[in-house]
Amino acid sequence: AEAAQEVKKLLAEEPGKAGLRLEVRGGGCSGFSYGLTFDNPQENDHVVEEHGIKVMVDPKSAIYLKGTILHFDGGLEGRGFTIKNPQAKGSCG
Repeated sequence: AEAAQEVKKLLAEEPGKAGLRLEVRGGGCSGFSYGLTFDNPQENDHVVEEHGIKVMVDPKSAIYLKGTILHFDGGLEGRGFTIKNPQAKGSCG
C-alpha cells in the first residue's frame, strides 16, 4: 500500500498520464531489466487496477511479470521502488 500511495503522489505530477506502465526490457545482469514509466494504455495492453491505480503491461512483458509485486521503500537506507518477481531465477548483488 505504501507503493500505491507513492505512485498516486507521483502520478498527480504527470498531467495527461492515466497510470503506471511496468515492462520488461532486454539487458541487466540477469538478461532483463524492468521499466517503470507513467503512460496511457495502448491497444493491446493488459490493464489491471490495484489500489486505485491503473497498471499497464504490454503483452510481451506480461509473460514475465505474472505475480510481480511493486514495493516502495521509504526508509533511511534510501527511497525507491523495488520489483519482486516470483518468476525471476536470480537477482544481482
